[in-house]
Amino acid sequence: MLSGLRTERLCMIPWTEALVRAVVDAPASLQRIKGITVADGFPNHPVRHFVLPATLAAIEKDPSYGRWSGLVVHSQDRRVIGSMGCKSPPDDQGLVEIGYDIVPAYQHQGYATEIGRAFVDWLQNETSVRRIAAECLADNVASIRVLEKTGFNRIEERESMTYWELPTHK
Repeated sequence: MLSGLRTERLCMIPWTEALVRAVVDAPASLQRIKGITVADGFPNHPVRHFVLPATLAAIEKDPSYGRWSGLVVHSQDRRVIGSMGCKSPPDDQGLVEIGYDIVPAYQHQGYATEIGRAFVDWLQNETSVRRIAAECLADNVASIRVLEKTGFNRIEERESMTYWELPTHK
């Protein structure tokens, strides 16, 4: 289970219906629910308007969907600083695509790489995962560095996007 994924400075809390609703409707309620606060800038526009509604709809149909993504929490600050996860559970070929975001105040400190490595290790131990992919804008230098440091290989560039894949150990 994703629950309990921890690194030196971070932990990941899997999405539940209650957590998604709290982040969307009343982020301050996370203090009561999980004993954590939310950093300024979370959730960003794409997460709030695209990722969270899709996550909520999927969890309402199948609560186990939340195990594939979650909140990134700074352990010492007890603050949500971003999110990371798979855009969906593994498909029939075992493919997952990851995405992530870290709020501006916590960027450029290695947090995305740190939790990314732990998350990828977790995915590689999941028997249903055979391929791990990612994509980012071709000019997003910070995201490119995270993917490179996490072990992804650049496989294609089309228009303004760069596509990545991580070799698995299976």
